[in-house]
Amino acid sequence: MKQIVLFLTFNLVFASFSATAQERELARANKKFDQYAFVDSQKIYLKVAKEGYASAELFGKLGDSFYYNADYPEAAQWYGKLVQDYAAQVSPEQYFRYAQSLRALKRYDESLEMIALYKANTSADDGTVFENSGSQDYVSGTYQMEKLKINKAGYSDFGASFYGDQILFASTRDTGVFATKIHLWNKQPFLDLYTADVDEGNVSNVQKLNGAVNTPYHESNAVLSKDGMRLYFTRSNFTKDQFRTSKNKTNKLKIYVSSRSDAAAPWGEARELPINDNEYSTSHPALSPDEKILYFASDRPGGYGESDLWKVELIGDSIQGQPVNMGSMINRPGRDGFPFVSKEGLLYFSSDGRAGLGGLDVFVLDNDVVKTSKAPINSTADDFAFIIDETGGSGYLSSNRSNNPLDDDIYGFVKQVCETNLIVSVIDNVTKQSLGEAQVEIRNEDNNLLGDGLTNSAGLFNFDQTPCGDVYFVRASKSGYSTEEKSIEVSEDETEITIALIPEKLQAGFDLAVLLEPIYFDFDKSNIRPDAAVELEKIIQIMKEYPGLRIDVRSHTDSRGNDEYNMALSQRRNDSTIQYIIKKGGIDASRLSGRGYGESQLLNKCSNGVSCTEEQHQLNRRSQFIVLED
Repeated sequence: MKQIVLFLTFNLVFASFSATAQERELARANKKFDQYAFVDSQKIYLKVAKEGYASAELFGKLGDSFYYNADYPEAAQWYGKLVQDYAAQVSPEQYFRYAQSLRALKRYDESLEMIALYKANTSADDGTVFENSGSQDYVSGTYQMEKLKINKAGYSDFGASFYGDQILFASTRDTGVFATKIHLWNKQPFLDLYTADVDEGNVSNVQKLNGAVNTPYHESNAVLSKDGMRLYFTRSNFTKDQFRTSKNKTNKLKIYVSSRSDAAAPWGEARELPINDNEYSTSHPALSPDEKILYFASDRPGGYGESDLWKVELIGDSIQGQPVNMGSMINRPGRDGFPFVSKEGLLYFSSDGRAGLGGLDVFVLDNDVVKTSKAPINSTADDFAFIIDETGGSGYLSSNRSNNPLDDDIYGFVKQVCETNLIVSVIDNVTKQSLGEAQVEIRNEDNNLLGDGLTNSAGLFNFDQTPCGDVYFVRASKSGYSTEEKSIEVSEDETEITIALIPEKLQAGFDLAVLLEPIYFDFDKSNIRPDAAVELEKIIQIMKEYPGLRIDVRSHTDSRGNDEYNMALSQRRNDSTIQYIIKKGGIDASRLSGRGYGESQLLNKCSNGVSCTEEQHQLNRRSQFIVLED
């Protein structure tokens, strides 16, 4: 018995010692996590988890550390354990990151479940979280894409920008110029800026950027002014050999600007912009076409997520006023960054806070509508730093789609010529019947005629080889009808447009009743019911549109009941119908004629004594509005 007690006591002491050791290891990992040393913290967290330790903090930190290094499969695994075992301790942000990790794995239904939990645990409204992908507006066009040969295997290359006849990009490749420093976040060397030549789409001859821009720490994501004399870029908080940190000992990112005297001169000593702060990051500069606005990404206070897009006014290279958040139309929970403004003034950016294929996806603000791109621009991995020259439809994109999550590559793309069919259907606006032999013209926004012809017997005209994404004006005309025109933006898919022509006069013998819902009367009644009044208003409107139109109103009953009674009932209903049109519509009585026909003009076999269904009888209870000759 004594031995058993001693054994149990020893196990309790050992378990207590083991738990204390694991908690010390967890505290050590948390310290590295707080310093953004995610790779080092992961190793410790995984060791503690392997030893059997479990907690909401451990699973959450493991999920976060993998998420921030874009390893979404691993992040989803640990967030899943957190939600399953510690549901009461899951933060809204962890629900959100778990949802994004699931989306990158194409587990969209589960992702939406996590978004629902995120919404239930936060005050954010539906307008600030990503919606179902089915509601997205998509950028038109298809792209051919390939990975550039200048990418360095095992290193990260990203953030291409236009640099005169070259491109400028960031890379962790080690060229031996500086003693290699390792960034704790991802265990890769620090980033420097490099140039590469572009010749007919081929990118080659990588050289480190000349001048005083690169340092032993990070430089990335740059934008060149139109005159080529100023370069705005992102750098670690490192100025004049001074490495600065925030209050929690974290080195943040800042935007710097460097100048040069001419295109052949090296870049001078960079100065940081006054919008920077030691306590938060300011990065990813972009310029508006007129260079009066500087766009950037920042995690400064007043945002919607982990990083937001902001803008500030510029005069020359001088900041004017205070930065302004770009609002919930752009910014969402999660990460929004990598802005780029094209020559056409379209704002491209990357976000993981909107419905997409997974990870960071590319979006564009176009006429106050945020649109996204389908594959191959976006993928289930991180896709960012999108730039495009709209004149040639070519550009560059960064992505980690083909490597491990920490290894980004630059891809070049060319927008493919997209042609599709535009089918024009021409109909009679009143009868809704197809109009053959109608003249159709297709014109562009400059009113240049692109194609014309006549509709076939089915009222159709096919204009093939129509470039996608453009706006066209389609005009249709026909003798005896008005000329009508509509505008349409042609998508990648076959597009059909219907143009309704208004006839100058209606054809004699045409029954306007085909344009109406059935007109009903209560049993044995002749007063106009509210639902019948709605339909008669349509007749009134047509008669007002055609002042010379005359109509013969014909009222019918089914065969049930006495023949003479049905004749009288149909006449009372006919009188009520005509009087309603005259009095309510203000239509001259001389334009209306008509009478009741009782059961004298049945449309089927349902005469006296014949057994018929209610539906068959209903065919005979009808009103007609026959157009008369002028």
